[in-house]
Amino acid sequence: MPFIPFCDLSRALAPIRGDIDAAIVGCLDRSSFLHGFQTKAFEEEWAAFCGQKYAVCCNSGTDALTLASTALGMTSATIPANTLPLTGIGLHRGGSKVHIAEINQEGWMLEQNDDAVPVLIYGRIPDQSSKQATLYDAAHAHGWKPPIGSSAAWSFYPTKTLGALGDAGAVTTNDADLATYMRELSGRDDKLHDRRQITSRIDEIQAAVLRVKLRYLDLWLDQRKDIADQYNKRFDGMGIILNGKSLHHLYVVRVPKRDGLMAFLNKRGIGCKIHWAQPLHKMAGPWQNFENCSEAENWCNSILSLPCYPGLRADEISIICDAVEEYCTINNSDILESQFSRNT
Repeated sequence: MPFIPFCDLSRALAPIRGDIDAAIVGCLDRSSFLHGFQTKAFEEEWAAFCGQKYAVCCNSGTDALTLASTALGMTSATIPANTLPLTGIGLHRGGSKVHIAEINQEGWMLEQNDDAVPVLIYGRIPDQSSKQATLYDAAHAHGWKPPIGSSAAWSFYPTKTLGALGDAGAVTTNDADLATYMRELSGRDDKLHDRRQITSRIDEIQAAVLRVKLRYLDLWLDQRKDIADQYNKRFDGMGIILNGKSLHHLYVVRVPKRDGLMAFLNKRGIGCKIHWAQPLHKMAGPWQNFENCSEAENWCNSILSLPCYPGLRADEISIICDAVEEYCTINNSDILESQFSRNT
């Protein structure tokens, strides 16, 4: 039985390994490890790719949220109950009182208040009619261009569509003063800005690697779209596809008896994961919530991420689809009667 991993980074890295090796060796030969020209160049290139003027790099996507919320002077932030806990933790560290919001059937916050920080989970893109936010958690949405008046926090965790060889993150913005403020807050050894300053800098080697990989990001986005299109073609009409536009950092389906599907796939050598299994209002974290988020619970109990990454082959996608279809056929009545079942 073939094993299909949930994520195999080596498939995308293998063709560009020589360029990555050269970028790393260059940093070693120059003894350049922090605040070098690779970091400056990547910040300029990433900002341009995102359609914004400035990028400030840091150590992680969580730190990006902390720097952005601190520099923006945010005292309150509302986030969806179905996001990663680190969204709330990063904002809380930046001085925000974090509130948890219920979601609708499509996974978006029911109401978007002025303090909302939308999370573009799985690389899903907000509808054009959605209210513009000051700050977005775009950790999954590489390839998305934030609105002109907004800032966005990004993660370059290795499995992201644009991933480093370790941790890294950034904030993009069109506000020059905000960018300067965040750069000061991210830490210097010879100057203390104020007590909110943290040490969060991107390594020069990571910046050099990201510059190499950025040249291939459009290609990888196209490959992810092609994989998602193949899934959608097979799953059309089954009521398990998520609606809306996406950049497909993750390909996620919603299925009743999700744990059964996960076990079914694993038994056949197919890797899959849950993003995420528990809503925030069920966790002890630095946030406040005064109501039960039942739709978020339904969401977290039914979602499953399938393999979706550059290098995933058509025959492997076919094997995955065959297994999902087999499971859904066995559990057909549950699929059809589910409260979230809908055709796309």
